[in-house]
Amino acid sequence: MSREVTKIVLVSLAGLAVIYLVIDFIDRIDNFLRARVPFRLVIEYFLFKIPFIVQQGIPMSVLMGTLVTLGLLARTNELTAMRAAGVSPFRYSVPIVLVASLWSFGDFALAEWVVPFMSTQANRIWNVHVNRRPAEGGFSQERIWYRGDQLLYNIRVLHPRRRMAEGITIYFFDATFHLTKRLEARKGLWDGTGWTFTDGFLLGLASDSDYTVETFQELRLELPQRPSDFQYLAKSPEEMTWGELSQYVAKIRREGYDATRYLVDLDTKIAFPCTSLVMALLGIGVALYQGKRGGIATGVAVSVALAFVFVMVFHFLLSLGYTGKLPAVLAAWIPNAFFGLTGLFLIALARH
Repeated sequence: MSREVTKIVLVSLAGLAVIYLVIDFIDRIDNFLRARVPFRLVIEYFLFKIPFIVQQGIPMSVLMGTLVTLGLLARTNELTAMRAAGVSPFRYSVPIVLVASLWSFGDFALAEWVVPFMSTQANRIWNVHVNRRPAEGGFSQERIWYRGDQLLYNIRVLHPRRRMAEGITIYFFDATFHLTKRLEARKGLWDGTGWTFTDGFLLGLASDSDYTVETFQELRLELPQRPSDFQYLAKSPEEMTWGELSQYVAKIRREGYDATRYLVDLDTKIAFPCTSLVMALLGIGVALYQGKRGGIATGVAVSVALAFVFVMVFHFLLSLGYTGKLPAVLAAWIPNAFFGLTGLFLIALARH
């Protein structure tokens, strides 16, 4: 049984990867053509994305493999024969659970040791060769540096989706690149047309020995840069290992900055690989509940439907975690707990 499940998981993964790559290619090919990116780099970009696609597709493939395998066994009355022989659902579910556990470890290994490097390379091609952003604009876990027109930004923590930055220092220069003033603020919020800075000071340099200091609780400036200009400099969670992200979270929390989003991403790095095991339990429960109505077509359809529901719930709870309305650990683990318990409940029903 474990061999059949593995075969279907591999076929499902291959199918999902092809579908994703085709859709992504259609969506991005215009950008590559407009930027006149060499064909070699286009191929490299999509090859670098494959590990991430596979890592994200493993749970759904495990679900599909479970449902299709048990559905076919039910239609050929093999499950009925095992029941008649006194074999409980828990017993013949063990091989599937073991296979799913191995896939969970594989999912985590990909996310930890392969995806960060590959995603960094794919994002480098997209940012540098397609969006024409400077290759030397790098990211460190401590700060983001960005050079604009007569401006130099140093941003400690960037929250692109919230259009907010924390720990900001901006250096203003004249046409001869002499420093004229410096702004420091705890937070900066982009409102669509300008920045509103809070809790900081503005240091004006009139000459080498003469300067002015203006403190402020709130100061609005219309600067040419917006959050999207800095966003490409920040590593996304998929580009960091669990250890790197953990260290980053610890550091920004020590310095008093908001680490809510990164805490959610940190818990998700552990919770998501466990989804494969959860999907196996759910698939076993649903397949036993379906009985002889299962099969290849039914298994694929039900897998897609359940995966869609899971993704909707998963991302909804993550959004609650990102906004601080739900603790990070709950936002990451509630979907696994709910769907896993649902699977166990359906398996228990099949015993009666």
